[in-house]
Amino acid sequence: TLVTNDMRTPYSGMLPGFVEGVWNDEDLHIDLAKLAQFANARIVHAPCTGIDAEHKRLLFDDRPPLRFDVLSINIGGQPALDVIDGAADHAIPVKPIAQFQRRLDEVIKTKQKQNLAVIGGGAAGCELALALSKRWLADTGERPKMRLFSRSSRLMPQMAPRASKLIEADLKAIGAYVHKDTKVTKIHNRSLSSSDGQNYDFDACFLVSAVKPPSWVAESTIECDEDGFIRVGQNLQSLSHPYIFASGDIAALHPYSRPKAGVFAVRAGRILAHNLFRYIRQQSLLAWKPQSNYLALIGTSDGAAIAARGSFGFKSRFLWQLKIWIDQRFIDKYKSFDMPPAPKLDHLKGINTNEAKNSDPAFSTMRCLGCGAKTGHETLQNAMCDAVSIAVDLGADPDLMPDDSLQEDAASFVSPSPDMRIVQSVDMLSEIVTDPFKLGQIASVHALSDIYAVLGKPLYSLAIINLNQAKISIQTDQLTHILAGALLAHSMAGVKLVGGHTSEDGTLSVGFAVTGIRPDHAQKSPVKDDAVIILSKPVGTGIVMAGHMQLKARGDWVTSSINSMCESNRVAADIAMKHGIDWVTDVTGFGLARHALNLAIRAGAMGCYLYPDSIIALPGAELLANDNVVSSLAAQNQAAVRLDFNGFDRHKTALLFDPQTSGGLAMLANPEQADKIMAALTATGHQPAIVGRISHQSTGITLTSDGVS
Repeated sequence: TLVTNDMRTPYSGMLPGFVEGVWNDEDLHIDLAKLAQFANARIVHAPCTGIDAEHKRLLFDDRPPLRFDVLSINIGGQPALDVIDGAADHAIPVKPIAQFQRRLDEVIKTKQKQNLAVIGGGAAGCELALALSKRWLADTGERPKMRLFSRSSRLMPQMAPRASKLIEADLKAIGAYVHKDTKVTKIHNRSLSSSDGQNYDFDACFLVSAVKPPSWVAESTIECDEDGFIRVGQNLQSLSHPYIFASGDIAALHPYSRPKAGVFAVRAGRILAHNLFRYIRQQSLLAWKPQSNYLALIGTSDGAAIAARGSFGFKSRFLWQLKIWIDQRFIDKYKSFDMPPAPKLDHLKGINTNEAKNSDPAFSTMRCLGCGAKTGHETLQNAMCDAVSIAVDLGADPDLMPDDSLQEDAASFVSPSPDMRIVQSVDMLSEIVTDPFKLGQIASVHALSDIYAVLGKPLYSLAIINLNQAKISIQTDQLTHILAGALLAHSMAGVKLVGGHTSEDGTLSVGFAVTGIRPDHAQKSPVKDDAVIILSKPVGTGIVMAGHMQLKARGDWVTSSINSMCESNRVAADIAMKHGIDWVTDVTGFGLARHALNLAIRAGAMGCYLYPDSIIALPGAELLANDNVVSSLAAQNQAAVRLDFNGFDRHKTALLFDPQTSGGLAMLANPEQADKIMAALTATGHQPAIVGRISHQSTGITLTSDGVS
């Protein structure tokens, strides 16, 4: 399991080149969603806020603790903003890099900001000052007024004196003021005070300081050094907890102390990987003795670079090309992933025709997840107990939590009043996301949506969960996360989980049978001939998650799709009922086109017009469609409707047939209602769109531009 606060991680060695304009944002980031998918790893996208080392648990603020057997901590450090008074309020720290990029963009957009200060005389600070000057020259045609502050008597004090002289000469060549042996004592709004008794004005101040560990590391029982970094031996194993490993800036290597430099983190990686596997297999661990001297290449933003190693230092243009090659080669290893070869299938050519193979997903090399033996009592009981406690701590209503009725063979509840009709539905999902907490949320929202689609109120549900075969501790942890996510989603909907069935097999799946009520209306209101189709959510979850399985989807696209799948249709259904809408459906596995057509026919129309250009797509969905990424059910969805493309190309229409997991509500509204409904949906955080209208003249679906017959 990969636990990460961000779905992308930057390579800091390329940051000065990014600032200068050599690299773009995508160049210096590693997409962790792709990396995890390639490695067949579960990914948990959430900030860790604590560690219970004794009980082997990672702690979070908004989700259940995550149990581990072996833990590898590689979280780097965070800027030590407390070393200078006012730094937290008035300086721009270089780390975390995502925040630095955002604030740098804000500074660059304000063209009058020409007075820059950089605090930090190490290699990173010098590189940044030179890169900022080059960026300003390229953007504005002139160099900024630059000041660099260093507490040391020479720049880059850990490197060769010759390298220090070269970098200082480069800074002076761009007109920078270099303040050596000068400590910044306080940072004000647009000025700073220093140990030389002077105040210096700035428009933007950049801080390249030493790093410190997150407070929750030092607050744990893991042995740390005096600065709060995790003490590890030569095998990168914690000195206090042998099942915990650490490397990079977060680790304090004993007895070979080394600077917090990326070169050591990179070179520790191979030893770390070997030792994690060796520890699991109870084999002897490998020792790592980092070199005392290492080659550093420092870009000077003039088409050259300085090489420093030991007492050696020189500058050349060739070294800059070498640095570019090294950085590109390193980052490419984490970007150029190939899908593993698909297992060979026996297609039984004698009985399976080409037509069958082209239309049946069973013959696909990759089959998408999503819409498409009894667990032990102790596992279920422990997981449910923990899940209830966690869900309540996260804000769930205690009155909606499961009670002792779970011990009964069947759930029972009070019958509805005579003017109410009972409505029921059941839905199940395979492991569309690898995070079990999110899977529990999505499966709940997806199942409850069918009740909202009939404008009902869900009241109770039964869980249907099939776990992977695993040891009890892993099953219990996984079930706890699924149930905690599910109970939280149920509570937000006012629904109580009253029972269910849990089994185990080779694959994970989660579903719910939901019981609700709705008014016993004898007749629905008719819709006008020009009634429009409103869709409450963007579409594209099938394409994005298929792209994720094929290593083509970016991590932020996957995150957007997961967030969309977690979004309930309860509010959209309430808005529909408030405006007197009777004709509603939810867009799920059959895709928008089929669901829209069914809705129109149910309302008495012959067919419908759909507006491909008006459909809102989830981030990345259209790009993936243009790259021929489709979900395995898309072809069947298209074959299930009579469709007049009316000149629209296939890529423009891929979203019409994309199977949705936990998709939005589609509703028929008379034109005079449409604007009010759209405004109400937008005001509640939805991204609605008018995607079509019904037709009483033509059967099937006709594609057209908005408002054009």
